[in-house]
Amino acid sequence: MVSLSAKFRDLIWPKQYLENPKRFAWLYVAVFVICLLTLWRGGDALKQQQIQDLSVDTTEQLVQLTSVIESAIAKYQHMPTLLASNDRVRKALRDGLPSDINQLNRELEQINRITEASDSYIIDVNGSTIAASNYRLSTSFVGGNFSFRPYFKDAIKGKPGRYYALGTTSNRRGYYFSYPVFEGDSIIGVAVVKVDLTQFEKRFSNQAYDFLMLDPDGVVFSSSRSEWLYKVMGQLSHEELTRIAESQRYFDQAIETLPVVSKKAFEGGGDVIEMLDEVQDNLGNELVERHRYLAMSRPIKLLNFQVAVFVPLTAIEEQIALWRAIFAGGITITMLVFGLAHLRSRMLQERSDAIEMARHNQAYIREVIQHTQAGLVTLDGAFRIEALNPAVEKLVATPLSDLIGQPLSALFQVAGNDLLRWTKALQSDFDNAKDSLTTVQGTLSVKGESPGIAVEATICELQLPQRRSHLVTFHDMTERKRYEQEITSARHALELRVKERTSELEQANQLLRHEIGEHKATQQELIQTAKLAVLGQMSAGLNHELNQPLTAIRSFADNGLKFLERERYEQAKGNLQQISQLGHHMGDIIARFKVFARKGNVMHTPIDVQTAINGALKIMQPRFKEAGIESHVPSNVQVAVLADMVFLEQVLVNLLANAVDAILEASGREKLVSIEVNCEQDLVRIYVRDSGTGLSEESLNRLFEPFYTSKASGLGLGLGLSISQRIMDSMNGSLSAQNHPEGGAEFCVTLNTFQPD
Repeated sequence: MVSLSAKFRDLIWPKQYLENPKRFAWLYVAVFVICLLTLWRGGDALKQQQIQDLSVDTTEQLVQLTSVIESAIAKYQHMPTLLASNDRVRKALRDGLPSDINQLNRELEQINRITEASDSYIIDVNGSTIAASNYRLSTSFVGGNFSFRPYFKDAIKGKPGRYYALGTTSNRRGYYFSYPVFEGDSIIGVAVVKVDLTQFEKRFSNQAYDFLMLDPDGVVFSSSRSEWLYKVMGQLSHEELTRIAESQRYFDQAIETLPVVSKKAFEGGGDVIEMLDEVQDNLGNELVERHRYLAMSRPIKLLNFQVAVFVPLTAIEEQIALWRAIFAGGITITMLVFGLAHLRSRMLQERSDAIEMARHNQAYIREVIQHTQAGLVTLDGAFRIEALNPAVEKLVATPLSDLIGQPLSALFQVAGNDLLRWTKALQSDFDNAKDSLTTVQGTLSVKGESPGIAVEATICELQLPQRRSHLVTFHDMTERKRYEQEITSARHALELRVKERTSELEQANQLLRHEIGEHKATQQELIQTAKLAVLGQMSAGLNHELNQPLTAIRSFADNGLKFLERERYEQAKGNLQQISQLGHHMGDIIARFKVFARKGNVMHTPIDVQTAINGALKIMQPRFKEAGIESHVPSNVQVAVLADMVFLEQVLVNLLANAVDAILEASGREKLVSIEVNCEQDLVRIYVRDSGTGLSEESLNRLFEPFYTSKASGLGLGLGLSISQRIMDSMNGSLSAQNHPEGGAEFCVTLNTFQPD
């Protein structure tokens, strides 16, 4: 009878290879070389793919990082403008009184504490700091002269300034925003706010990547690694280095080059660079190692900076190296296994009888048991220990020769949840293929000693001639149990952090909603105040408008009584009809003012432009008559816009009221207000023009600033145009102003055309 091993041998090794060892050797070498080439090329492809995936993830992280930095810095750019508009700042710069300066110092300190800015300070026209938020510190800016800074030079020329530098007084890096302080048309000082960029270094210092913030010259201005500060990726020319040194941007810091060994563009985006990094060994000695990074950058448009992240590729390279080592080991083991199989086949070819083949199988099994890394135990038909390998003794750290012949339970105790499966496995005859292999968990201990070694046991039947035997394999699970415990602990810690963060976000959202509600309420009150201010200005004209019909009503009533006494009923009826018409007229005037004065939210509905213009003119007509102003208004505008009727009328009334004030201030000129409507495909523009002297350059630049007014003292709060602009923004429109080429000021109200379905 031909044995099963012989059939297996003939299947794997054809007869021509067994008969020609040289041919077998060449085949062995060819297969080995092909496997190695496949291993190397496969590793390169896998590395490329992992770097590609890392590039996609890094791009998303870079977008988030850029957004966080830009939004964090953007909130400070308007602070100098607000400081420059503060009356106390102008008074301190104008008068220079110590009491004013001390009060200003305290206000700046409080503003800094609220806004979390680094520093804010006020500079006079000579560049000397008169007040600062850090006036209490030894590094106070008070008394320091910063006229050499570009942000001061820009602001003193009347432009907003921006700059970045290493502070000469505080020795801290920061980004500066500045704005001129005006007194009329003159600049009397500069307001400056400094943003400390080290906050981002602390925030992103524990990330899986290193981040850099590069200035327009490519100098590292901020980084999560302090040794990279004030270094450049490339080379700077002598002229560039001289310019940087003369600007005192980095004080006395030397500009060096980052230790980049090589740089190669990556097709997925970014660059793969190799750098020299200084590390310390276990003995504290300084060593220089080469590390590779995936470098990607993105601009910060607000600052004209570049944000770059360097993601280490060490983990990917180690993973590829490990993969190659495992694969190479697998190839080697496979080749060795095939070689052993070839040798064994040659031996089996020389042995023909079943007894010698059985002896060989037993010797082979014992050899495997002795040299395998897993703990192996063979059992006889009664499930008693027949033999065991040194790996089992190594697991329990004690000799086990006295356990030979004893039940397996003397060495291995099954876990409670696997006891039923283990009992069924021992009772099975292993004839069913589904039951040929059983794996359970338990502990290895001699005579039940505690603690035992946690292992995973697998039992299977050995097909041996003329007898039944079983093989039990033990694998140490100590490390796996420890890893599972660590993963469980990490998951619990992560869940706790997520709950804490969620609670913080909910509190922040509640506070934000509260602030938004207060802002909307304040804006509605300002709009209502502006309405009432306009109504107050028109009260005299309204009085005149109502007195005329009241006088006529009295006359018609007196005459009507006389007609009734004389029984002239037709004439009396005519007088009553006149009184009724005059009453309707007065009611229409009062109703128009009541609608205009009511509060309400913006409702985007189709509004007839002609109706809105007529409503505003009815409100303003008394002032026009009182001032003797003529109006040119279209009478047949056939267009509708998406807006709110009351708020649109408020904007038009405010523009018409401003036009009346401008005409009254310009003596000796024609008194004329004109309204024109220009209809486009998607937009409608309403032009309100007066015949006044027009707007000055300063007025055009500051026209929509809150509390700014070009009228004489007491004639306005400076809120009308600012509120009108906000109303137009709420209706998705806009408000602009210019001087008309033929004279006078012209305001343009732009709204979206209503498009019916």
